[in-house]
Amino acid sequence: MKLIHTADWHLGNSMHDIDRLEETKQFLSWLKGRIEEFGAESLVVAGDIFDTTNPSVEARRQYFRFLASLLDTCCKNIVLVGGNHDSGAMLDAPRDLLDALNIQMVGSLGDRPIDELVKELKDDSNNVIGISVAVPYVREQELRRFKIEGDDNFVQSTYKGLYQAVYEAAEKLRNGRQIPMIATGHLYASNLEGRPENDNGSDAKGHGMRDIVGNLGTVPASSFPEGFDYVALGHIHYSSKVAGNPKIRYSGSPFILGFDEAERAHHILAIDLQKGVEPSVQKIETPQYYSFKRISGSIESITAQLKQLRKETTPKPLMVEIEYDYTPGVNIHEALLPVLEKAPFEVVSWKVNRNNALGAGSFSDETLESVDVLDDEEIFRRLLMSKIGITEMNDDIKKDFENYLPLFRQVVEEVKSEEA
Repeated sequence: MKLIHTADWHLGNSMHDIDRLEETKQFLSWLKGRIEEFGAESLVVAGDIFDTTNPSVEARRQYFRFLASLLDTCCKNIVLVGGNHDSGAMLDAPRDLLDALNIQMVGSLGDRPIDELVKELKDDSNNVIGISVAVPYVREQELRRFKIEGDDNFVQSTYKGLYQAVYEAAEKLRNGRQIPMIATGHLYASNLEGRPENDNGSDAKGHGMRDIVGNLGTVPASSFPEGFDYVALGHIHYSSKVAGNPKIRYSGSPFILGFDEAERAHHILAIDLQKGVEPSVQKIETPQYYSFKRISGSIESITAQLKQLRKETTPKPLMVEIEYDYTPGVNIHEALLPVLEKAPFEVVSWKVNRNNALGAGSFSDETLESVDVLDDEEIFRRLLMSKIGITEMNDDIKKDFENYLPLFRQVVEEVKSEEA
């Protein structure tokens, strides 16, 4: 069976207020072309279809038009699952209609029976060519019913219990037939390709991962039964294998969703799959509508870089992020105004680097420009220092900060969920 694995479309995303509708339109048209060129019989989208729980009308229109455009192609099976950015209820609302069109949608797990996650995949002659196991992003309360007795590790126990349960249901449906079995997931796996083997997830932001959701990070590869022929994952924004296993992969996002991702190529995965055989995987680089560039350093260095950038020509609209070293008493916008006037690029993001001024005093009215240039964890770090009355972190305070950080992330996620 041939399939395309993609994820993390984040339709409706407007990073730094950039209008990305034309970009997503061109990508979806390109993706349809690659499906037809590869002869894909199945398309798997592993979560975060939309960027927010209440996407724009235009983002929803692009989504439905794309699904409809595949009905007369070789791709007779579409498997969609919700991610942590998606509204499961919104995705599931047209499920009966999608099911009639042979589009499998699992927006959220809730308390639905495991059998509802499992489905036969068929070719255009109605022959069964595979089994799909559509597991969406799963929240902590939904995982509790899968906890294995006697195992104190909540993450490993519950995810292992969940995937063992869906695997058994899929094996029952497969009933001995020599057809491959595909599972999905929208989660944060441990030991990703390109990260140290002992990585505990603390460097997630440096690897395209913006959301560590509560305490549900670093799911081990052992959570997925060996009998799955391919596990299509979403949540990480670059393509990667899990624990070096060619059967367990992230496709990554097709789009650049942050300046930290601008230097990475983005892909979809084209997979030729057979039961019991290592999958043949082709990484297809996605075309980018915009160019993104981060410029950082002192004001003098940034000025020189911008002058050089003005001399260069780019075939795509160029979006720039400026990350400048904090200098007391200097207005960065005024300082760079001469070099930015009528520039052939657009500065869409400003960030301040305060590595040399991370004390609690940085919260004074005279020095703090805007919390918009600080991420949540940096604000938390500074507030912690302010509360205990220190200007520098020693090793003990750093250790306390790392211990509190998972709790802080969980609170942030709960607040975001309540707002949604």
